[in-house]
Amino acid sequence: MATGRTISANHITTLDRSVLELCKSISQIIKDKIINEDLKKDFWNNFGKVSFTRDAGAGRGGGKLQRDALCVRGRQGKAPYSNRNLRWHPLVVAAQQINFAKPIERIEIEGGDDAQTLIFVVNINGNEERYPSDRVHELPERFVVLPQHWMPHIDRLKHWNDNLWTQNSCIIPAMESCEWWHALEVYAFLAITIAVEYYNIDFTTIYEEILYILRNQQIDEQVTLPSRNFPSNEYDFKNCPVCKKSLSDKLEEFRNDERIETWQPAWSSSKRSEGEDGSNQILHIEPLIETEIRHKVGKVRFGHRWCNVSMTDHSLDETLDFFEYIIRAHKRIR
Repeated sequence: MATGRTISANHITTLDRSVLELCKSISQIIKDKIINEDLKKDFWNNFGKVSFTRDAGAGRGGGKLQRDALCVRGRQGKAPYSNRNLRWHPLVVAAQQINFAKPIERIEIEGGDDAQTLIFVVNINGNEERYPSDRVHELPERFVVLPQHWMPHIDRLKHWNDNLWTQNSCIIPAMESCEWWHALEVYAFLAITIAVEYYNIDFTTIYEEILYILRNQQIDEQVTLPSRNFPSNEYDFKNCPVCKKSLSDKLEEFRNDERIETWQPAWSSSKRSEGEDGSNQILHIEPLIETEIRHKVGKVRFGHRWCNVSMTDHSLDETLDFFEYIIRAHKRIR
C-alpha cells in the first residue's frame, strides 16, 4: 500500500502558492496580535505555520489549520490516493459521475516492473492529452476518474507492491474535495476560532482584519469573498456545534474516572492528546458525499473529539435525533 508522501508533494502551481500565501497572511495577523512570546510560538508551530507543499509538509511542516482546512486526510491502501493533498487538487476519484468534474477519457499504464506509472488521458479543447501521476496537479481543470476507467487494469493493479502505489499516489476522493475559495474561507473561519478561543484575541478586531484579506484577494476577481455563509456571530466560532460547550472545555465533568494511562513506545512521538475527549477536530455539520461539495464555510467547524466521533458519518440533525431517542429509551429525561 502507499506509505510515503503524495507524489510531487513539493510541486505547487501558481494558484496553489497564491492561496497558501493568503493563508500565511491570515496566520501572521494572529501571530502578531499574541503578546506572549511562548504563546506566539505555540500558535505558529501548532496551528498557524504554512508549508508551501501539497501535503502540508513532512515532520514539523504546516500547522493544524493547513492540514484540516486545506488538505484532504492522510490515506493509505491499495489505491493511488494522495497521502494528503490540497483539496482543490484537479484529479479526483468517485464511484459515480459528479457535476463539478469532467470524466477522464481513459487510464494507461506506462513502463514495467518497478517503474510502472499511471497515465491519465483527458480531453482538453478537443485534444487528447496525457498526464502521468507526477504531473496531474498541472491539469487546467478538474477531472474525475470513475470505476469503468480502472476496469481494464484490475488484473495488473492487484499485483502492485507498496512502492508502485506510493510512486502513483496522486488522486484525492471527490467527497473531500472543494474549490480553492472554499478551502480559503474554511481556513479563515478556523483561524478566527483558534485566535479567539485559545489565544484570547478580541473577536471583532481579528474578524474584521481577516475578512479584509478575503475581500481583497486578487487570485480571481470573479470570486467574491467572504461568501454570504461566512458566520458573523462570535458564538459560532467559540462553541462546539454538537454539545454547545466552548471548544476549550475538556468535557471532564462527564468522565467518572481519570483516563487510564497505557504503554506507549518511548522512541515514537505520542499522539495521546489528540485522543482526549475535549481535543478539537474538524467537524462537518453535514457528512461529506461525492456528489456535492460540502467542505465549505458554514458546514465546517471545530468540535470536540467526543462530539465528532459520535456523529460518525451522520448530519448534526440526524445525530441529535438519535441522541433524543437514546435519552427517551433510557428514561433519562429530566
